[in-house]
Amino acid sequence: MAIRIKQGDQYSLPITVSLNGEPLDAGEVDSAEFTLGGYMRKLYPGEVSYSASDGCFYLPLTQEETFAFPANGSVTLDIRVKFLGGDVIGVQRMESIAVADASSEVIL
Repeated sequence: MAIRIKQGDQYSLPITVSLNGEPLDAGEVDSAEFTLGGYMRKLYPGEVSYSASDGCFYLPLTQEETFAFPANGSVTLDIRVKFLGGDVIGVQRMESIAVADASSEVIL
């Protein structure tokens, strides 16, 4: 899935998580950690929500957070999941998110 963010964007990024090629059953998840490079870390449950209707986790991004991303660069999305049984498994294939530069850095 190719993701592109522009500095200053503010929205919840939909993320599907798969384990061994199968969609993750959120009912088996105790917690999950979502990190974007060294710029931010957010946790499920709490800051990150989950929608059973589409099977996506929603990672909220603020304008301040996306302005911190490198202009015309990229950030890497890394995910680690702690299951109810205590196992912690990281997603093996991290996504690289392209970041487009913004002409203005004013918060709207």
